[in-house]
Amino acid sequence: MAVRTLATQLRYVEEAHDVLGLTYRQVAAAIGADESTLHRWRAGETEPRSVFLSRMDALHEFQQELFDLVRPEAAREWLRTAVPALDSRRPLDLLEDGRIEPLTRMLMRMNLGIST
Repeated sequence: MAVRTLATQLRYVEEAHDVLGLTYRQVAAAIGADESTLHRWRAGETEPRSVFLSRMDALHEFQQELFDLVRPEAAREWLRTAVPALDSRRPLDLLEDGRIEPLTRMLMRMNLGIST
């Protein structure tokens, strides 16, 4: 089992920001935190509780499934495009609502070739 460190978790946040093009406000919303709290974690002023570390893990799992489906360059566009399986909502809308897990499950099914 891999050892989870805050540095690793924060790398997931930075990847979501840099590769997926999410704002820090959007990343914070996805993991259920305030943007100001996320910035304090990034600055090393405070440390997240375990629930937020788990949400960062979930964000990373989402990103892995997404990158298995589309190239990282195409991921930004996919996030911002309405998806019929999501009642024509954008995946980004669900992320901003903190609904990482349903998105990850949908991506897993798509990666397995199961109709959504």
